[in-house]
Amino acid sequence: GTYAALLFDERWTSKRQEILERDNFSCKICSTQETLQVHHRQYHLIKITGKFKPPWDYEDYLLITLCESCHSRGHSKFKVPVIHI
Repeated sequence: GTYAALLFDERWTSKRQEILERDNFSCKICSTQETLQVHHRQYHLIKITGKFKPPWDYEDYLLITLCESCHSRGHSKFKVPVIHI
């Protein structure tokens, strides 16, 4: 049900692994290889359903590898844009 629960779905774990590999298992901001996460550059809200697209259903260019620290710092500085589709 929840967005957080979707992060345990095998489709997300697979997509996450692809992005980590593409980014050479390092944060694209500070280059660390510790506590890596995959960040969505934007979220897509589906107008008809009022729900966000599942996390694995985004184009690769909208995903980036960040360490936990850079990811957290980015979210505190910038709001992730929501695109209504």
